[in-house]
Parts: sequence; structure tokens; C-alpha cells
Amino acid sequence: MPGVNRKDLMLAPVLVKEETYEEIHRLYKSGIPVSLKEHRSGFPAITVDCGDIHILTDCLSLEDWWAKKKEAEKYSPSEQ
Repeated sequence: MPGVNRKDLMLAPVLVKEETYEEIHRLYKSGIPVSLKEHRSGFPAITVDCGDIHILTDCLSLEDWWAKKKEAEKYSPSEQ
């Protein structure tokens, strides 16, 4: 998305990244499309766009968050 002002989370604390990923996930579950693309700077930088959220982050922290989320869902009583 050219011209979009992205929030740079590359060096942000893990907690800030995970809170942002959770918000994007909530929007996605409500039907808002998510676009994820490799950033022109290359691996591991990616851009994520969802609604009014536009971020630059790293795919490694996103994958770590997703793995933790899936593991937690396995043991969540609401999922059984």
C-alpha cells in the first residue's frame, strides 16, 4: 500500500507486538481482510494491513505469537 504511514514494530517489545497481533486477529475474525507481504528490505521484515492498522514487523515474532496462540487454544476450556 504505497503512501500508507506504517507503525514500525521491528524493535518494539514483544508485549507491544503481541497486543497488536491480537487486535489484528480480532479484526480478521470479524471479517476484515488482512494483507501480509514481505517488505522491500527483505527477510524477516513484513508489512501487515488490516482495516486502519498498518504495521511493519518481523515474521519471526508473528510466527512465535501464532504458535503460542494455537498452543493456548488447545488447552482452552472454551474450545472443547
